[in-house]
Amino acid sequence: MIRRVFAISFILATALTQSAPAQDCTAPPLICKAATNQDRSLSMRDRCIYQQKISIDRFRLKDGAEKLEEQRETTVRVEPSGSPDKTGNTPVIVSVMADTDKKGNPKNSVKEDERTLLSFGAVWDLVFFPLLPEKIRYYDFQEVVAQRKNEKWFRFVPRPGVVDQALASGVVMLDPTSGEVLTVKIEGLHNLDTLDKEANKLRSFYATIDYSQFENALRLPTLASGGGVSGIRRFEGNFRFRFEEGKYRMAGK
Repeated sequence: MIRRVFAISFILATALTQSAPAQDCTAPPLICKAATNQDRSLSMRDRCIYQQKISIDRFRLKDGAEKLEEQRETTVRVEPSGSPDKTGNTPVIVSVMADTDKKGNPKNSVKEDERTLLSFGAVWDLVFFPLLPEKIRYYDFQEVVAQRKNEKWFRFVPRPGVVDQALASGVVMLDPTSGEVLTVKIEGLHNLDTLDKEANKLRSFYATIDYSQFENALRLPTLASGGGVSGIRRFEGNFRFRFEEGKYRMAGK
C-alpha cells in the first residue's frame, strides 16, 4: 500500500510540474484555471492504468416510439502502451474485461479487443476534458447564473468558423476559487470527423459528468450519464448510458 501511494504521489508531482498554466489564455481567469486543472488531470490519467464501466440501453424508433433493442454492460481496462507509435505518441490500449450479450446476460468469455463504445477513446477524452489549454482559444464563454451555491457556471460554445478542431458545447461548473471542475454538462460534440471518420457518425450526444477529487489534488471524471443518436456501425439507434471510472494505479507498478 505504501508503494502504491508513493507511485501515485510521484505521478501527481510529475503532472503538476510538467503542466504549467496557460500563459496566453485570453478566456475568463477562472476558465484559465479550469483549463490548467484539466490539463494536469489528463496528464496524470494518461500515466495510469484504470477501469471504465458503461451500461447502455439502445433503442430503435418504430412507429414514432422507442423500442428497446439492446441492454449491455461492458467493463474495460485502459492503459498506456509500453512503447510509442511511429508518431512518437504513446497509444492507449483498451481491453475488454467483462461484457454482456444484447439482453444484459454476462458472457462466459470475452475478446479483449472487442470493439465497444469505450473503444472511441478520443471522443470520450473530448467529453471528459473539453477545456484543455490548447482548445480554449476555439471557444466563446459566457457566465450564466449558477443553480448551486458556491459555484461559478460558464456556458462554452465553439467560435463561429472553427471546423478543424473537435470541440464540445455545454456548461462547466467550477469551484469559484480554485477553478476545479466539479461538473460538466455536454450538450453537443462538433467536428468529430477530425478525430475519426466512424466517430463522426455519432449524430448527437449529451452527458452530465461529475468529477471527484483525486489524492487531494486533481479532478477526474468518475461518474457520467447521458445519451444520443448513433449511426456508428453495430451501435446504430438512440442510446442512453451510465458510466463509471476508477481504480487508478501507476502503469508499470
